[in-house]
Amino acid sequence: MALRLTQLRSFRSTRVLRAGGADDAKPRWTLPEGDYHKYTYQPSIPDKHFNIGHWNYAPITLWLRARRPAMEHVIGDVWSTLKCTAASVSAPVLGSVEANLPGFGFKVLGVVGALLGYNLFVMYVTNRTEAWMFLEKLRLYAVGDELVHKGFFMSDAEDADTRHEALDHTKERLSTLWETALADATQARSFDRLCEHLIVDESNLPSLPQPISWRFSMMPYGRDDPDAKTFGFAPVDTPGSGNTPLLDLGSTGDYIDRQDNKSNPIRKGR
Repeated sequence: MALRLTQLRSFRSTRVLRAGGADDAKPRWTLPEGDYHKYTYQPSIPDKHFNIGHWNYAPITLWLRARRPAMEHVIGDVWSTLKCTAASVSAPVLGSVEANLPGFGFKVLGVVGALLGYNLFVMYVTNRTEAWMFLEKLRLYAVGDELVHKGFFMSDAEDADTRHEALDHTKERLSTLWETALADATQARSFDRLCEHLIVDESNLPSLPQPISWRFSMMPYGRDDPDAKTFGFAPVDTPGSGNTPLLDLGSTGDYIDRQDNKSNPIRKGR
């Protein structure tokens, strides 16, 4: 009885509260069209945006969502298979290590022995392939040196200077030949003497210059080169030039156009 009286004495009535307040505090059965995110636990996506197309969702997103259960099942099975295979392979090895190398010290000696054996194996392979690799490097150097002598790596300006120099030499050679032949024919008063200087030596024919020299600089290269573009893309897909974090301030450089972003004292030579 005393306990009941005590409970009755501790009970007190409170002020009656009526439903009301802000609009977003009212309970409801459905989500409103506007500001639906205020009535849900974040993050959440409405069904109409989750199951159908959306202006901000790529089609690949919906495709991946439809195949997520199958992908998760495949990935889970692959992981389980790999884990069981690794355990099956490593269990005999670990058992042999524990049986033959008990204690921490023997395991350290085993690791040192494995490293020593690896170095001996690398030395064995290197000693028997070093000569072949050296010959291969010499062959590649010979090919590169041949291309250099052919002018494959000359720039447009260097090619123009080389052609102009060859033209001057040929012009000077022909002018000297004509003056010598004309002077000799004039002195001998014979046209046949002039023709003798024009005899062609078939064993030493000068090579005719090629109208086009195929060079490395003629290949289309660079982001802004129209000949290097096959299919265009929307400008919105172009990456920004200065949005790379944790690098030098300002431009991050352009590897395609060989533009270095560092200052001249620390810029590496190309």
